[in-house]
Amino acid sequence: MNIFQSSFLILGKGTTFRHCSEFFKKNDVTYSSLVTEDILEIKENIIILKHGEINLKNIDYIVISPGISSSNPIVRHLFTIKSKIITDIEILQKLSSSKFICVTGTNGKTSTVNLLADILNDNDISAIACGNNGVSVFDSLEKSYEYVILEISSYQLEYINKLKSFISIVLNISMDHIDRHKSLTNYINLKLRIFNNSKFQIINSKLKKYYHCQTFEIKKNKFLIDNTALDNLFINEDNMIVFEDEKYAITGRHEALNLCACIPILKKLNFSITKIIESFSRRNFLQHRVEEICTYKGVKFINDSKSTNADSTLNALNSVKENIILIMGGDDKKISYESLIDIINEKVKSLVIIGENKTLINDLDVKVKKSYIENLEDAIYYILSDVVSGDTVLMSPGTSSFYHYSDYMERGEHFKSLVKKHANQ
Repeated sequence: MNIFQSSFLILGKGTTFRHCSEFFKKNDVTYSSLVTEDILEIKENIIILKHGEINLKNIDYIVISPGISSSNPIVRHLFTIKSKIITDIEILQKLSSSKFICVTGTNGKTSTVNLLADILNDNDISAIACGNNGVSVFDSLEKSYEYVILEISSYQLEYINKLKSFISIVLNISMDHIDRHKSLTNYINLKLRIFNNSKFQIINSKLKKYYHCQTFEIKKNKFLIDNTALDNLFINEDNMIVFEDEKYAITGRHEALNLCACIPILKKLNFSITKIIESFSRRNFLQHRVEEICTYKGVKFINDSKSTNADSTLNALNSVKENIILIMGGDDKKISYESLIDIINEKVKSLVIIGENKTLINDLDVKVKKSYIENLEDAIYYILSDVVSGDTVLMSPGTSSFYHYSDYMERGEHFKSLVKKHANQ
């Protein structure tokens, strides 16, 4: 396959379209694009559009946006006529000589790939984190990176046929995207595809029944690799990481879990624990992940817009002590929030519900005040009229909000702007 002499059709107009089209234009690769809404019908190899048609016999490869389900009738037809489907990741791997570290999981993917890149670059090993974190995979071709760290979602794994990696890791799996994948079993099987053609595989210890390989976990505040605790590394009662009597502050337990996942990867690259922890202490912090925005009149505001499922909201709640006004809600992804009942009763004083899944959240058997507010701005107005010094306002939606925002970043930026506007920051 010669990428530069092939023709491509991009189906969809999301991030994948933008990244692929930019790469194709830059390299004079022949391509066309369309969205499913433009298609009137498909007759064998002819796509009939509102304005014209496309003959698939003139197309070498089709790139499908991961946001389009494989159950889509158009996609099913493309598979039926044996169209050649390819992903941006597979195009990259045909062009790159870098070693690939592939990361998937329900939560913590972006934080983990960025932490890995930070630690490697801090030790003069060139690395880039890209993929589902929003950074184009083709950016990794701009210079000669030793390691490309790919964040890969289940949506992407649904379409990848030929994935190769030096190391692949599954961070965790919890109930999410069941509206797309129909069952937890299907979701798990998609995640495990990341191990195909991988030299080394690593998985969260809680998932070892699904795949036999090296494991990691935090148990009783100790860091374990293959069920063996690492010497002199633990989490203390103040929720700080301690290594050889040095203490390192973290924003929440999720940061410790990300570090724990990175350790077996980095040890395969001959890193010592000392070197890993030193670089961890110099890490960059990401926005929209238990991000403290400001404190206004004794009230702390935290943006956790990256939360798109129950487990991520649980992690955020574990990172805040008490007196929480929790903002939740968004798209109805048909997921359960029952795992949050105990911690909401323990730490939350008021639950503010927005979005389309209000019934699911409102039906939770919790003993706290619940309020349904139409939108985020009205929620901020309402909360500011009700909070007192010592409260913490935490937006951790527990779902996506595509009905109103393009992604979690836009939602998080909107929350931050509203807080700064109405709290006079």
